Amino acid sequence: MQQANLSDKNAFCRFALGTSMTAFGIAKVSRNPNCLKSRLMIALGAMKMAEGIFKYCPAKAMLNTNVETAMNTSMQSMFSGQNSMSSEQNPMSTEQIGKLMKDFSSAITGNSSDITASSSNSSDTSTSNQHSSDSKNSTTKAQNPS
Repeated sequence: MQQANLSDKNAFCRFALGTSMTAFGIAKVSRNPNCLKSRLMIALGAMKMAEGIFKYCPAKAMLNTNVETAMNTSMQSMFSGQNSMSSEQNPMSTEQIGKLMKDFSSAITGNSSDITASSSNSSDTSTSNQHSSDSKNSTTKAQNPS
């Protein structure tokens, strides 16, 4: 006997759904005996009724065991120190990752690192060059009022 994996409410809902599906399928078969959809509905309804009676769903049990197995293997590999990614898939070194994490944390806190400082210096230079060209244009406009 399998262990029950459905709650009482869930089992009742499955039984009620299965009963109504089976009844609806039987009603359709009585009108049209060659209807494949109604026969399928009877079979699925009977399956849902059985799940509700025995409080056991085989699909749910299979899914739970697969998820538990995947979680156990991933947790074991994590605690044993094995890296799930091979070196071919992970081309970045630990130093590069550490530097990226440092830059990211400094960007969040508002502190500027060497990289952001150098990029801001280059942008300041370009804006100062633009301002100087704008001032030259304004002086030429002042001389030529055309």
